[in-house]
Amino acid sequence: MNKFITIALVFSVLCFGIASADIWSYCTGNINPTFNINTLTLTPDPPKIGQVATVNLQGTLTEEITSGSSVFSIEYFVAGAWRALPDFDNDVCSVVTCPVQTGPFTFSTQINIPFITPRGNYRGQLIMNDQTGRNITCLTFATTLNP
Repeated sequence: MNKFITIALVFSVLCFGIASADIWSYCTGNINPTFNINTLTLTPDPPKIGQVATVNLQGTLTEEITSGSSVFSIEYFVAGAWRALPDFDNDVCSVVTCPVQTGPFTFSTQINIPFITPRGNYRGQLIMNDQTGRNITCLTFATTLNP
């Protein structure tokens, strides 16, 4: 689960234009993000339980990040309702080396989806803010996990 959190934080350090449009999208009202994503690839897409997912991200940061925070929330659909899992609050600089300079930014990471992950529908949101509270990005996702 720690690698899953890392991926979530990576997305939070970034803001994106969607390449994997079937899973990720901007939050409603995602205004003036400071990270513009050119490409985002997820392999396999969607991720598979018991496999490694590879995330590659390229984009442009319009403002330097010296610190920041992220909140990643996940819900799982069970017994006819969405159930919130615990939120993950993190420091952006625990995922990338700060300061992050303006200009092109590339990130790649792998995440193991544990074989014990329950199959089913998941959705969530990642909110990232910089040192001044400004929006780095806000993303939502929805996917179905299966082996």
